[in-house]
Amino acid sequence: MFEVILPQLGQSVEEAEITAWLKAEGEAVSAGEPLFTVQTDKAEIEVEAPESGVLRKVLVNVDVEVPVLTVVALIGSEDEALPDLAQFTVAGGAATATATEAAAEVKTDAPAKGSVTVPVVSMGNGHGRMSPRAGRVADAHHVDSSGLAGSGPAGRIVEDDVLNYVAALYAVKMTPVARRIAGNAGLDVARLQQQSGAKKLRKTQVLELIASGVPASPAMAAEVQALSPMRRVIAERMCASKFSAPHYYVTVEIDMSAAKAYRTELPYKVSYNDLVLYAAAQALKAFPTVNSRWTQSGIEQVGEINLGMAVALPEGLIVPVIKGAQNLSLQALSTEAKALAEKAQIGKLMPDDYTGNTFTVSNLGAFGVESFTAIINQPDSAILAVGQMKDKPIVTDGSIFIRPMMKITISSDHRVIDGSVAGQFMAKLKEVLETAAFGAA
Repeated sequence: MFEVILPQLGQSVEEAEITAWLKAEGEAVSAGEPLFTVQTDKAEIEVEAPESGVLRKVLVNVDVEVPVLTVVALIGSEDEALPDLAQFTVAGGAATATATEAAAEVKTDAPAKGSVTVPVVSMGNGHGRMSPRAGRVADAHHVDSSGLAGSGPAGRIVEDDVLNYVAALYAVKMTPVARRIAGNAGLDVARLQQQSGAKKLRKTQVLELIASGVPASPAMAAEVQALSPMRRVIAERMCASKFSAPHYYVTVEIDMSAAKAYRTELPYKVSYNDLVLYAAAQALKAFPTVNSRWTQSGIEQVGEINLGMAVALPEGLIVPVIKGAQNLSLQALSTEAKALAEKAQIGKLMPDDYTGNTFTVSNLGAFGVESFTAIINQPDSAILAVGQMKDKPIVTDGSIFIRPMMKITISSDHRVIDGSVAGQFMAKLKEVLETAAFGAA
């Protein structure tokens, strides 16, 4: 009988939570095939079966946090006798799930084609107890899932529950304006259609139904949601950073005309954030003090430039790391950044993908944020906050020109980086962007 171990998922990970079993007891598994998913403080990760055989016993239920290196399952031959399971009891909960329950989360049946069942969803905050993947789908479709019935173990909401609801919801035909009015009024569109008897609801019909007193979906009482491992760690690390590192801020405004023109002429696609990341790497090479770390024994001068780039997820913020950025061309850096961002969005980052950062870039420009200050992502000594690029009138030599301007702000740890160094670093970064010094295309 082969023991399946919850792997060590990075040096900082001591405990993890199994979010789904992808195989049920009694099912055949092959070595290298995804066996279960794990939620760490940073990401949801698929863990592969270490051996081929039959999944004989699931020893740890979903949603139970256990230490790494815990035995979570047994793989063996179909007729092999199980050992004494008492030796595998885990503090905080041992496995009691049946094969059907263990596989329910990934084997939810969709409703029969042609039948539409729309659950009444009450308007509340948050997603309650649901899988991270289901949460991402709910956020993508702007679904308040607090009233959804879950088909996973212990009523947990899984991805199929949200997808089935979205499909059923959009089976109710409405004009875009009518749907927006109904949503703003907190009304259940299925109930509206049922009461009107119309095949397709229009603006006038929705307004008439609202005036006639169609009840809104019942309001949910306020609730306290348990902290996810990711949210708890974010809170702890941000508080520790803000309280321990004396932050100060330096802001510069950059004329992005040359960078914009350079990007247009490239034979490959890069984002403006890629240009900032590349410029940051060049500035860090010129001012390595900004790439240093504070330690109790002294200031550590880091050799590699490992750029963290903040990526927003429904569960919180994660910072994938571009390793050895000082050696990458703009195209190579852009390719690596895109791959890491895509892995982050679908929960496929491995621990090595989000550890080892020496400097971080956070960009809120896509949300229309003109400028902001960020909290240092320790063990870094600085973080760069990038705002929106925006056309503005600029006075040059007595004449007014319209230029694409962008504000960037560096938050620095004053224990490591003096103000003059931060100023010189920002001047170098500004120079790279304003002269489009990105190397050969």
